[in-house]
Amino acid sequence: MKKARNYGIAAVVFILMIVLLNGSAVVLSAGIGIVGAVLGGYEGINLVYDFMMNNMNLLTGLAYIIPGTVFFLWYYFAFVEKQGISVFLRSHTRRLTPASFGWQILLVFSVQHATTLVMRAIAAIAPPAIDNYSQMIESSGVSQYSLMWAISTLILPPLVEEIVFRGLILKYLERAGACFIVANLIQALLFGIFHMNIVQGIYTCLLGFLLGYMAYRYDSILAPMITHALFNLFGTLIVDLENRFLPDFAIGLLVLISVPLLVGTLLMIHFRIGERKREKRQVQ
Repeated sequence: MKKARNYGIAAVVFILMIVLLNGSAVVLSAGIGIVGAVLGGYEGINLVYDFMMNNMNLLTGLAYIIPGTVFFLWYYFAFVEKQGISVFLRSHTRRLTPASFGWQILLVFSVQHATTLVMRAIAAIAPPAIDNYSQMIESSGVSQYSLMWAISTLILPPLVEEIVFRGLILKYLERAGACFIVANLIQALLFGIFHMNIVQGIYTCLLGFLLGYMAYRYDSILAPMITHALFNLFGTLIVDLENRFLPDFAIGLLVLISVPLLVGTLLMIHFRIGERKREKRQVQ
């Protein structure tokens, strides 16, 4: 009974996340539209619509506030309050070192370029899916760099989504008795479904599994938050800079070496290279 209960709670978290995030976006859009209609009639609606299309990062950021608040409080009362904030922070930072941060940067760099191979495979199998994905990205505001972009891309999604998927869902699946690999596979699959399009769903499922491993490897929700934020940074600003300043052959070379680089970096992380020396110094 207890196992079924925890599986059920994990499912409730997933469904509630989708409802709250999408519901918030719908309510915000409707509310802004109503305000525009009241203030300016049909022209007001058009002005509001144009404002929303030109400020998608603002809408995205606002949409994350309600689910972020709900799940932050849920995670706090379920996992943080019992041990206290200071103990929680110590336990979630004890394995995070400068070396681990460096490995995360290299990991994200290789993952981002390896994702290009996944995208090319999807493009070869289902070109319309890539076209739809490209249109969605162009209208999402991810290339409109600003302070609001940083909040809605690098801060809120990593914080909220990691609390939901690698925090609550993964924890409840493990409480239900699932071994880590099974629990990680389930939450990664749910993470892919959460993005609601085939292209993003495939690569975010793979990313979700990696983020789950980072949470497990460092015994910390902070590790996948950092990795997630770096992935969003590399997938937007860094990729744009590469496309602007690097020749095609250099980008192609980065894609080619991304897979062996990814494997090598994962081995460095798994075997704690650069961390054991610090532990030895602390013992001495």
